[in-house]
Amino acid sequence: MTGAPTAGRAPGATLAAPRTVRLAYTGIGLLIGAAWLVGRDVPPVEHALRLLVVVVVVPALMRLLRRFRAVAVSHPPMRLLIVAKVLLVAAALGLDVLLARWTDWAAALTALALALAVALGGPVLHTRFPPPDGTASSTG
Repeated sequence: MTGAPTAGRAPGATLAAPRTVRLAYTGIGLLIGAAWLVGRDVPPVEHALRLLVVVVVVPALMRLLRRFRAVAVSHPPMRLLIVAKVLLVAAALGLDVLLARWTDWAAALTALALALAVALGGPVLHTRFPPPDGTASSTG
C-alpha cells in the first residue's frame, strides 16, 4: 500500500495487495505446502499437529521479535490468526484423509491446496488490516 487516502473508496472495498505482499504469501504458501508434502510418511494427525505448531508458534515469535525491536507492523488480532490457521490445518487434514481413500497422491494434492489457499487467501486477508499509519506492512 502506498499510503494513499481511502476516503474515495466505497464502504467495504479493499485495496489490492502490493506485489511484495503477494510474493511473500506465495513463498509462505509454497513452504507450508512443502512442509505438508515432506511429512507425508507420518500419521496424518501427527503431521497436522506438527504443522500447526509451526504455523502458530513461528509467527507469534516473529511478532514478539518485532515488538522487541520496535518495528511497527499491523496484523489481524492474534486470536483471529490462530483460529484461521487451526481451520486451515484442520481442512488440510480432512482433505488428506478423504483423498487418501481414492488416490496415492493425497499428500501432494493437499500440499497444493495448502499452497494455493495461503498464496491466494493471504493477500486478500492482509489488505483487510492495513497499517494504522498508512505505511506498507510485511507478512507474519
